[in-house]
Amino acid sequence: MIPLIFFFLVVVPPVYEVEEVVVTATRYPASLQDIALATLVIDREEFMKLEPVSLSELLQTYASVNIKDYGNPGLVSSISVRGIPSHSTLVLLNGIPLNSITVGMADLNAVDLNAVERIEVVKGPVSSLYGGNALGGVVNIITAKEYQSPEAKLTFFPSTNEPGNPFQTTELSARAGLPLGRACFDITATYCSSDGFRQNCDYRGGYVTGSFQYKKEHSEFNSGLFFNSKEYGVAGPMLADSSSASPLDREKDRNLIGSLCFIQDLTGSLKWYNRLSAVQQRVYFHSVFIDWNGDTVMTDYDYLTHMLGFNTYMLLDAHNTETVAGIDVHYDTLETTETSGLSQQDTVWRAASFNIGFWLELTQKIGDITVTPSIRLDRNSKFGGFLSPAIGVVKPLLDNLWIKASAGKAFRAPTFNDLFWPGSGNPELRPEHGWAYELRLESAPVANTFAALSLFMRSVNDQIAWLPGEDNMWQPRNVNYISVKGMDFEFRTQFNEFIRFGIEGSYLYARQQNNEIVYDFYDWNADTGRTVIEAVERDAAFIPDYTASAILEFGLFHKTFLFIKGLFMDERVNYYVNYEDAPVISMDTKRLQPYTVFDVGLSKEFFSCVSISCGVKNLLDRRYALQFGNSMSDFDYPMPGRIFFCRVSMEH
Repeated sequence: MIPLIFFFLVVVPPVYEVEEVVVTATRYPASLQDIALATLVIDREEFMKLEPVSLSELLQTYASVNIKDYGNPGLVSSISVRGIPSHSTLVLLNGIPLNSITVGMADLNAVDLNAVERIEVVKGPVSSLYGGNALGGVVNIITAKEYQSPEAKLTFFPSTNEPGNPFQTTELSARAGLPLGRACFDITATYCSSDGFRQNCDYRGGYVTGSFQYKKEHSEFNSGLFFNSKEYGVAGPMLADSSSASPLDREKDRNLIGSLCFIQDLTGSLKWYNRLSAVQQRVYFHSVFIDWNGDTVMTDYDYLTHMLGFNTYMLLDAHNTETVAGIDVHYDTLETTETSGLSQQDTVWRAASFNIGFWLELTQKIGDITVTPSIRLDRNSKFGGFLSPAIGVVKPLLDNLWIKASAGKAFRAPTFNDLFWPGSGNPELRPEHGWAYELRLESAPVANTFAALSLFMRSVNDQIAWLPGEDNMWQPRNVNYISVKGMDFEFRTQFNEFIRFGIEGSYLYARQQNNEIVYDFYDWNADTGRTVIEAVERDAAFIPDYTASAILEFGLFHKTFLFIKGLFMDERVNYYVNYEDAPVISMDTKRLQPYTVFDVGLSKEFFSCVSISCGVKNLLDRRYALQFGNSMSDFDYPMPGRIFFCRVSMEH
């Protein structure tokens, strides 16, 4: 495959095409051709042809993107990019961060795929523009759509693992858009329900996504509102007797996001962007377990977080130079209540932090070379300051071939759990940080064809890990390290109006150096003990060496389309503490086996207003897992087997 990509990169004669515009990699509209970092753009028209069940299923298709999914509908699903953990990948909804301040990662299942118009994925560190949590990359999910005429769409999407129960999982969605002169309204509402495919994995949830836009000659105002509510069973990993590890645990999630944005064209070359946003996330978790005495204990956790943000920046476009300067401010609060049968009273803890970031980016054209340096200074009330520089260079080698190089430093802020957990949090933690480098070749040699090849390396220092201290109390510390070297490739082409093909894949060589307990002895009678911790280097946990995917689409007769999709995932490893030879402590290695999954679907359009799609996910009924369990002996978190689906859409 690599020789084929090289052939298209440098041999095939060029055909000029209109440049695509992106916003995530620069925070303002810019040509994709001028972006040095590897940037992926997924439009709705493209991804809906694959009939994805969820956002995580859709993103798993792309090179160097890895998904952790618990398998059950509605449960948390997270994304990592190029081997960097999910809590270090920044996920945005229309530019507003979704990452939880308690654990760091974002839940992809909190977003309604029916409302998504476009997804932009930057596969590189962007802390020089966005600040914390952008070590691995940035995923920006965009829902706003501009309507030229009134539109309405109704979709019914049942799916099942059991042919005798066709409505095992159902989704009903309605979307409407209305342009009124200079204004435009857009709203999407979706209801989902599922009986689940194993014990305690039922799910009920709903979404409302709305936006309002108003444009004048030199100004623009837009606002957005997003609400998600879901309740589900937390089944836990599968045990050896094929039962659930937590048959009674339940969770409720609520997300509410509001934003106001104002853009003013001050002169022909100077624009001013302003946005105010508010995010409320609430997680209620009910856990039931058996204590050491054999008694049933119920514990309830109520996490309530608020994130208030204000962003302002100015863009000056003068001749061959674009200069952007901005300020980001956010204030985050957390209130948590733990009610447990193990204690006589509730445990309540509150925390807050304030962050301000100043950033500057310059895009300079020097002949046919585009140079983009950027820098950002963050100042946080808890962990102090951090400076994030970056630079990107783009140069055309041929009419149809570009070489791109980039380097940047990024960081991940300590989470509120790390800083403030009652009795164990460490307020002295520093941000995790590291450098990343990339060399990339891109080519669009012929109409409707794109090929790219990237080589990259990155490292993360001062990774946070929980370890026992001198008082034998566990506390988070900046002690671990990870390095990733790799490559990925992309090739997409549309041979004609009937056939479209794409293939992409990645190779990652990832190593971690973790501080691990190798000896642990405590004499309870003498109240003395000794714990020995050593730095041990291993293959990085959770990261596959190889991934690959391919998509083939056929346009058949009378607006009938067929797609076939294949995904290969190499094995992943995880490590579990072994106390069998205590006080000598060792690590056991567990592996999730490689798997290959095929999906197939057929769609047909009737009367230009009705479309019906039917197909099968996991056609070969492969048994696999994307998430490790809690121990060496369990069966991890199984993904669903073969899924039959049928989507019916009516639009006007």
